[in-house]
Amino acid sequence: MTKGLLADAAIIGAGVVGTAIARELSKYDLKIVVVDKESDVSAGTSKANSGIVHAGYDPEENTLMAHLNAEGNKLFDTVCGELSVPFKRNGSLVLAFNDEQLSHINILKQRGIKNGIPGLSILSKEDLLKKEPSVNPEVKGALFVDTAGITDPMLLTISFMETAVLNGAKYLFDFCVESIEKEDGCYRIVSGNNSVSAKYVINAAGVYCGQNT
Repeated sequence: MTKGLLADAAIIGAGVVGTAIARELSKYDLKIVVVDKESDVSAGTSKANSGIVHAGYDPEENTLMAHLNAEGNKLFDTVCGELSVPFKRNGSLVLAFNDEQLSHINILKQRGIKNGIPGLSILSKEDLLKKEPSVNPEVKGALFVDTAGITDPMLLTISFMETAVLNGAKYLFDFCVESIEKEDGCYRIVSGNNSVSAKYVINAAGVYCGQNT
C-alpha cells in the first residue's frame, strides 16, 4: 500500500535518466521514491534507443545539451565500470555522399570543436574505405570521432535501479501520475488512491514529461 508515502525527493520516470538520478541521490541520506506508469524500468524510450553514446558534435554550441552531452560522454567509462555494464568506445562515422553532405560534416566538425569534443577528423574516401571496407563505395568522405561508443541501455537502466534500491530507494510501478498538488511545503503526487508526498519532484518522464505520466 503506497498511500501517503513520504520522501525527500520523488522522481517521475524509471527510464535511464530517472534511474541514474535515483542512483546518484541514493548515495546520500535521503528518502528517494521513483514512480512510473509502466510495470518495470526501461519500458519506454530507454528500451528502444540505439544504445549509442554520442560524442557531442550534434548539439548547437553554447547550449545546455551540448554541455551535458560532452560531459556525460566522459562519464561512461567510470559509470559502466562501476556497474559492470558493457561499454565500448568504437567511434562513429557520419558519411557524406555528395558535396552538400561534405560541407555539412565539416560544419559538424567545427561544432564539435567548439563543444570541446576531442578526436574529430574528416576522412577522405580512401582513408575511410581502409578503415571500413564495407562502406558504400559511392561515399565521398566522412566525419570520424573516436569518443563515441555503444552500451546496453536496458542493462544500464536496470543496473542504475538495482544500485539505488540497494541504497534504500523505493520504486512504485503502475503508478500513473494524475495530479501534483502543493500542500504544507511538499508536493503530493497522486495516482488513483495512492500518493507520494515529497519535498522535491524531478520530472524524468521523457516524452511524457508534459502529460500525466
